[in-house]
Amino acid sequence: MVDVILRPMEPTDGQAIDALMRDEAQTTTVSMSTRYRYDVYEALLAQHPSLFGVVAVRAGDAAIAGVATAFLDEVMIGGNAHPAAFLENLKVRGDVRRQGLGARLAAWRIEEAQRRFGGEGVIMAGVEASNTASLATANRWATQVLGPVRIVIANTAARGGRTPGIEIRPLVEADLTSVIDAVETFYAGYDLWPRVTATKLAAGLAPTRIGEPIRQYRVAVAPDGTLLAGAGITERFKLMADHIDAIPLPIAVLGRIGGMIPRDRMIRSIELHLAWHAAGRVDALRALWDAIRVEWHDRATNVVALADPRGSLIDAFHVGRSLAPKLQLIAPVMTPSPVDPARLLYMWR
Repeated sequence: MVDVILRPMEPTDGQAIDALMRDEAQTTTVSMSTRYRYDVYEALLAQHPSLFGVVAVRAGDAAIAGVATAFLDEVMIGGNAHPAAFLENLKVRGDVRRQGLGARLAAWRIEEAQRRFGGEGVIMAGVEASNTASLATANRWATQVLGPVRIVIANTAARGGRTPGIEIRPLVEADLTSVIDAVETFYAGYDLWPRVTATKLAAGLAPTRIGEPIRQYRVAVAPDGTLLAGAGITERFKLMADHIDAIPLPIAVLGRIGGMIPRDRMIRSIELHLAWHAAGRVDALRALWDAIRVEWHDRATNVVALADPRGSLIDAFHVGRSLAPKLQLIAPVMTPSPVDPARLLYMWR
């Protein structure tokens, strides 16, 4: 491993990162690869402007041996704001695996995040519950392991019923203060949710470096104009799609029958974030969830949301009968002080 060096990810690395993510052999029964619509570096920065990363390179080798990324935000724990880094992609080329490179890439991200914090901060990741190898790696740096959080995946829908007394519409400037207050109220019992301000919300809805916005916001409104629920929508499909490269035939057949696997095996997703509802109005968020599934039907195949199963979000994000497996995320975290595991958990992305 002495001939492999680590350096910060650069704008010119996009093509090499794409090759690594596309071509590296998969080791799971169901394997997927991400297909980017733009240069990978540009797409990653459009999704998270605070993103940073590291690549592993070898002398005389144009291909990269590994990559790892993270992005920065600010999260709330017990009502207090903390700088935070969310660890994302980590990929190591097959011919240099089991030589400690993955651990070196992971350590680089953490050290760089702490340097950018300029003090104490929060490091966190989201690991699929069945991924024992990644969880074992995370246990080396995490001070706590929290969760699980449910990954809710639903098909978009060609049509859906309207809910009497609830209007679904885009966010307007006059809604900003009410939405921010509603988010803070709803998530007061949660930890690790990203702090929201009018500036951050507006910036998230603005055009990105690819020339168009990738986020929208919808609210559910009562006849008297009262906001009942809201959610941000990330149009992930504008940047990338996930192709199912290999899947056992029985699962493929069930997926086609249940409508979870598109004919072209290309998953085009939208993702909900910081969804909320007014007290006692889970029905309003459910109406919003249904409306979003219909509105994006002609562009996306799936809607994805994360929900602590102990909270009310899981009741709003209904799927109905589905053959899709129930997926869960575990959250390894490194925090300045312990997070109370009895409090609800928000997973952000």
